[in-house]
Amino acid sequence: MDKFLLILFVFLISCEEKTFADDIVLNFPKDEKLTFQKFNDDLTDRGTSLIYIGEIHPQFAVNYYKYIIPPVKIYERDFLNSKTRKKFEDSIELAQQSFFRTEKIKILETNKVFADHLNSKNLSILVKEKDTIPLYKQYYKTNEIKKYKAFPVIIKNTSTKILKIPTDAKSVDLWILNNNQFRYVSNSNYIFRGSELQKISYFELKPDEILIYSCPYFKKGEKRKAKIKFGTAESKEFEISVDENIIRKMLHTGFIE
Repeated sequence: MDKFLLILFVFLISCEEKTFADDIVLNFPKDEKLTFQKFNDDLTDRGTSLIYIGEIHPQFAVNYYKYIIPPVKIYERDFLNSKTRKKFEDSIELAQQSFFRTEKIKILETNKVFADHLNSKNLSILVKEKDTIPLYKQYYKTNEIKKYKAFPVIIKNTSTKILKIPTDAKSVDLWILNNNQFRYVSNSNYIFRGSELQKISYFELKPDEILIYSCPYFKKGEKRKAKIKFGTAESKEFEISVDENIIRKMLHTGFIE
């Protein structure tokens, strides 16, 4: 009887659903000292949470796109000063290659609104909430690199069509269960409001291609059920520890109810 139960147990384990991200390895220095991102820290930080766009490979280095759309650089009229400034900025970028990607994202534009087309019918979201990876950010005043504790979120285009990803998709959204409803929660309480533009910018995600993001851990507290949203697509539920002070701050500002 015991032998039968053991065989049944092994069979059930082998029948567990294999995901597209099971064999993906994210590489980074294992001796790095990582900290929890403090509330509203990202207000003074440069950098996105986007690690990769493209075909699936066995291994990826954990380095980030600093910008989805690079800012316009304005140099002084004095040629010598502008040349010196550019040389200084280039040296910083060279020193930060292990943290940020140097390649640019191909940006396209359209007049059509397409935000609702990202859903669970064409996207699959896999969350590895138990795998700690670094989230790199650059402090805008000193160019210092900050290293936060985060976990990977891998999103795959499961459709046969090319999907348009809005350029404001710099991160994924974390939703937690609060008062029996899932509510959006963030480690900050500010909002950037943009003006209405005639054209919408985006980049493409081809069939079977993936996006790799990181989502910062919150300071530890009570365990809550959570899920990741991207557009209207949702991940499976998982558990995450969230400091209740963050919940209270967002309750106070009206971000969640």
